[in-house]
Amino acid sequence: MITIEKVDYVMNVTGAEYQVVKNALLDTDGDVEKAVEIIRASVSNYKHDQKDEFFKFEDIKFEDIKKAIKDIWNTTNATKILVEKDGETVINISLTAASLGAILAPIATFIGMGSGLIADYDFKIVTADKEEINIKEYILNMKNK
Repeated sequence: MITIEKVDYVMNVTGAEYQVVKNALLDTDGDVEKAVEIIRASVSNYKHDQKDEFFKFEDIKFEDIKKAIKDIWNTTNATKILVEKDGETVINISLTAASLGAILAPIATFIGMGSGLIADYDFKIVTADKEEINIKEYILNMKNK
């Protein structure tokens, strides 16, 4: 028998979505431990099939952002750096009047408040021709090549 308590328990233990948990419980006739094993095995097999070096936004660290800013600064005619959240600019620093240390300090402070912030914020460099380079996408492209 499948109960909401069993579904909640398996969801909490595995972090799987409702439909995945429901199917696992149906396949195991409501056996919670077997359902957990099935889900963990399927996630483990899925991760094993993926390239270990595949990076996601959650894998980005401050050092990655720092290196990307330096690379972009050295290879483009960058004019400013933006930090945005939900489409609203939180930090806007002109690169023409700032040194690299002055640019990285407020970003380091932001990220130092919690690494979870990296996923919540967009970091962009704007070039002289108004092109916006998303730093997180730049990092992912470099690491996944």
